[in-house]
Amino acid sequence: MRLLVVLILGGIIGWIVGSLYPAPQAWLAWINRPAIEEHLNPGAQDPATTRSTPAPTPESSAQPAPSSTPPSAQSSHRGPVDAQTLNQYRAWIHEARQTHPYPDSEDRMYALMMCESRGQATLVNPAGPYSGLFQYSSATWRGAWNTYRDQSILDPRAQIFATALAFQRHMQGQWGC
Repeated sequence: MRLLVVLILGGIIGWIVGSLYPAPQAWLAWINRPAIEEHLNPGAQDPATTRSTPAPTPESSAQPAPSSTPPSAQSSHRGPVDAQTLNQYRAWIHEARQTHPYPDSEDRMYALMMCESRGQATLVNPAGPYSGLFQYSSATWRGAWNTYRDQSILDPRAQIFATALAFQRHMQGQWGC
């Protein structure tokens, strides 16, 4: 009888804990990420003083133009991304949603990008391997569904447009964030 009670309680507790993972973004809003990152990386440069080359101006076409700098020449740092770059990503997300309308909000796509890569376009996870803003695997990126597959997997604009296309095709469940 005790075993049955333990199994039932364990199942209920496991279900509750499992339903809370990942934690809702609203619960994580109280975390002071800059303070934590500064504590973990005391010698890191202040993101307000970090500047990078502005991203290319988006063209009004269905296919995004590749970034003007090849991904290998883009910043490969693992630190914070500057506000100008994040604003460019927001503009591309807006343009991509116009090209590939999807029911989710633009903020949802932005939050997914920040969860997956913290806005670091050249991020490569060697454990996957998953790459880019939305952490695509090479096989998924090359899939027939992706009309942007001929562009670099590390091209941030191509990743944003491909993700908008995936959202339009109701593939949001493919991400863990």
